[in-house]
Formats: sequence, C-alpha cells, structure tokens
Amino acid sequence: MATCPPLRRARASALPALLGLCLLPAAAAAQPAASGETPAADPLFAPRSATRRSGLAAGIAGGLALGGAAGFPNDVQKIGYERHYTETGVGIGGGGYVWIGGALSDWLTFGAAFGGHSLSAADHASLAGGFMFHTEVFPLFSLAEGWRDAGVAFDAGTGVAYTTSDADGGAEVIDGALPARLGLGVFYEGIRLWKVAMGPWLYADYTWSTSVRQPGFYLGWRTALYTGP
Repeated sequence: MATCPPLRRARASALPALLGLCLLPAAAAAQPAASGETPAADPLFAPRSATRRSGLAAGIAGGLALGGAAGFPNDVQKIGYERHYTETGVGIGGGGYVWIGGALSDWLTFGAAFGGHSLSAADHASLAGGFMFHTEVFPLFSLAEGWRDAGVAFDAGTGVAYTTSDADGGAEVIDGALPARLGLGVFYEGIRLWKVAMGPWLYADYTWSTSVRQPGFYLGWRTALYTGP
C-alpha cells in the first residue's frame, strides 16, 4: 500500500507530456497562418473562370420526328375498354423545343423549355408537348478540346397529348389530359460563330398518363446562344 502514492504521482507527471505531444500537430498546422503565409487552395474547389459557357443561355432545336400514340379518350367510362382503344402506328412529322436558362459552369446549364412534336399516321393526327425543366451536362468537358462541345440533355415536365381521327370527323380518340413528359438527348455544338454554338441533335421523349402512351424520336439541328464568356 505504501507504493500507491508514488504511482499516482508518476501518472500525474506523465499527463502534461502526453497532452503536449497531442497538441504538436495542431501547432505545426497553425504555424503558416501565424507567420502570415496563406495555405495553398485545394485545386478541386479553386475558382475557375469560364472558357466556354457562362451567363444567360438560350437555344432552339428542331427537326424530323417519328413516333406514335396509343390510348383512350379522357373519360373514366372509356379508359381501359378495348372498343375505345386507339393505336395510330408509326407516324412522321416534326418536333423540337425552345429553352432559356443560365450556364452555371462550362459543363452545366439549367433552365426551362417548351416544345414537343406533331405527327401524322394514316388517318390520325397526334400532338404532344408542354413545359419542361431543362438540364444540359457536358460530361467530357475536362478530357480534351474536341469533347468540350459534346453534351447530354435531360427534360422533365408536363403538358398535353391528344390524337384526332379524320375517319371520325376530327374527333379526339386519344386524350392524355395532363400527362407527364420525360426527354433525353445528345448533341454536339462544335460549330461556333461569335457567342452562338450549333450542331447536330438527337433526342427522344416519352409522354404518358392513364389514357395515353406517346413516344417521339427526333433528329435535327440545335443552336444555342451564351452571353459569356
């Protein structure tokens, strides 16, 4: 029992030494700031000036469209019944959209778009379109100069979709009411004139609700305006 007090004193004397060792790394890290030196910024989060896209962004895309429609009139007494079901088959026509937004960086643009397609198939005429949130990403921007203008577009929104039949005197045989719309496209805007960029455009969208299914496929040309840099 006589050895306990010396042991306690040894442990107490070792505590300040251990505390000093723990504080050494923090003191070393704080030394550059105390001496007036500025730590190097992380290159991942360092601000970069835009070289390709910035500011206000707006554009238009359009071309040939292929697609079809299938569904029912927007009537609960007709939806789901085969005798009220219509399928147009493949139709041909035109389509596209206009959009406006902002270039948040060289590789990301966000805005709002309005567009759709109009198709003719046998004795049916179909239309689908509406408002969409529009996002463009340039995922290969950091790879090489030639890939900086290759982009992917995503759209999501709502609108209208309906089909009329000439055989029924122009009556609406399909009505999507307020359907959902999704779109996905790829494009290349390698042709540049001042602040205008343009190039080929390939796009597909899908419109659906309880009473309609209407896909569309587009091939055409896209033109965009960037106010900066």
